[in-house]
Parts: sequence; structure tokens; C-alpha cells
Amino acid sequence: MTRWACLVLLFVGSTWAQSPKEQPKPAEPEKGTEVTIAGLKSTAPPTWMSQKPANRLRLFQFKLPKATDDKEDAELFALEMHGKPADNLSRLKELFVLPAEVAREKVVKETKLELKGAALTVLDIQGTYLVKTKPIDQAVKETRPDYRMIAVLWESKEGGYTIRLIGPRKTIERHAASFVDWLKNFK
Repeated sequence: MTRWACLVLLFVGSTWAQSPKEQPKPAEPEKGTEVTIAGLKSTAPPTWMSQKPANRLRLFQFKLPKATDDKEDAELFALEMHGKPADNLSRLKELFVLPAEVAREKVVKETKLELKGAALTVLDIQGTYLVKTKPIDQAVKETRPDYRMIAVLWESKEGGYTIRLIGPRKTIERHAASFVDWLKNFK
């Protein structure tokens, strides 16, 4: 029995005396989902959760995490654009009732962005979002105050697309810079 106890102590002692094991390699950073629009590609940030599109009209869809005080996540999706860009821009603006107490130029901004192979018109609008069941539906399903949308009208030789990032104002504010960076990274 003493012999067994000595062997066990010898084994345990030699195990402790060995050099420490290699540190585990840090996990590789998460990679986001690659998105292709009109032959151009950009990788979405890893915090954007890819989802199954809510309907057949949507080409892709992401859920973006809500800001601390907000109740809902933001949603990002793309559709093929039908009709003239100016008409689409007007329809997008009609999805919002602007706050009466704020000057229009503070809550509605239009900018242009040029990519290799695509021209983008960016609409940034905030106010009360008029949720509709279907894109062409005239009836408003519900209203969501203090919402913001950054919508992009994408025009290229391959076709036109509408990309919408929409959600509570603070949540969109949190993701606005990464959204614009994602757009600029399309190559």
C-alpha cells in the first residue's frame, strides 16, 4: 500500500512540476454576414443579426440590437426598387409624421453617396413612424413615435434597390455610423 501511495504522490508531483500548458489562443473576432447588391459586396458588422426575410419582397434582413433605453431592436432590410427614385423618395417620406416642434431641416436630411458602380441617395428622417401592413397599403396599422429611418435609394446599371434601417431614434443613432461605413465598404 505504501508503494502505491508513493507512486501516486510521485505522479501528482511530476504533473505539477511540468511547465504550464500553453495559453489558449484568443478566439478569432466574429465575422459579420457578407451582403451582395448589384455585384458589389460588403460585410455587415457582427452585431447585426441576419434573419430570414419577413416576406418574399425582401432580399435580406437584419436585426440590430436596441439602445439601452429603447424597447425594440432596429430592423434593416432591402427591396428591389420599382419606379422612379424621386417617387420612391416621396413614398418613404410619407411613412413619417414630422414633429411639429422641430424644424424640418433638423429631422429630414438628404445626402448623396457615390460608390464604384452605384449612386446612392440617403434619406435620414425622424418623427412618428406610420407602420403599414403592406408597402402599397393606404391604411396605417399602428404609429410609433420617436422613430428614425435611414433609407438608401441604390441606383446602378444592374438595377435599383431600397435599403431601410428603421427603429427607435436612439437605437438608430447608435448604429448610424456603422450603417454608413457598411455602405461605403461596398466594392
